[in-house]
Amino acid sequence: MKTILPEDRIINHPNRSILTIYTAPEHFSFSLYDPGKTGSYFYEELTGEKHADAFSVFKETFFEHDFFSLPFRKVWIMNRTPGFAFVPDSFYKDEYKVDFMRFLFSDRKGTTLTNSIPSAGIRVMYPLPEEVYQFMHRSFPEPEFIHYSTPLISYFIKNSKRLDACQMTVNLQENGVDIFCFSKNTFLLGNYFPCKGLPDALYYILFVWKQLKLNQLDDYLHITGNAVFKEELINKLSLYLRQIHHLAVPSAIHFEVVETEKIPFELATLSLCGL
Repeated sequence: MKTILPEDRIINHPNRSILTIYTAPEHFSFSLYDPGKTGSYFYEELTGEKHADAFSVFKETFFEHDFFSLPFRKVWIMNRTPGFAFVPDSFYKDEYKVDFMRFLFSDRKGTTLTNSIPSAGIRVMYPLPEEVYQFMHRSFPEPEFIHYSTPLISYFIKNSKRLDACQMTVNLQENGVDIFCFSKNTFLLGNYFPCKGLPDALYYILFVWKQLKLNQLDDYLHITGNAVFKEELINKLSLYLRQIHHLAVPSAIHFEVVETEKIPFELATLSLCGL
């Protein structure tokens, strides 16, 4: 059997392991771990070449290796999409799902998917390219689709309950920034802002902070992500805000061996937020 794992990562019991395929416009990645086995976490990113997009690279990898046909305990399909929206649970109805998306996104394409986030009382709606959706359904038995914001919000809102102040969490991406805001167990705002670098990220963070009238001295700003300008951004923000904290991937038993700074924060928290 061909394998794409290192020699020291032999899967003797795939039925104990959880596989997550992370889809995004510019790259595909996957992670694998056994929740009950120390140091079992494995992460690999597949990026597109000049002659092929990331999805094509993933399909080639899928068909070249028997690894993906193993009987895993669970398969998540995590999706990063440029368009998504949050709808209060009290307002959402399944029969109006497509109507919601047509109203919110005039250029909507693909299959409309939803995830409920009970702890926040909201539902995230997003479109997934039809080709990706159909391929995953054909390739894995009963895969579960999840938007990348779902584990982030579930994890952050749980932590926000421990704080007396409001909290803004910033997740720095390669070409943009995610901003999520909470007041104890209340979800205030969540959005993705495309940006080209430090000036854009600085602008969006301070703009949202001002619009929500957060307190410069007492409210918390948590920053995570792997953007190259992260440290410089923190230094500049410290001129305006006092409670700024770097948010690292949380320690957990199955993360002991892997270099956690390489794992997208949203992918790591999927295994920690109880979904």
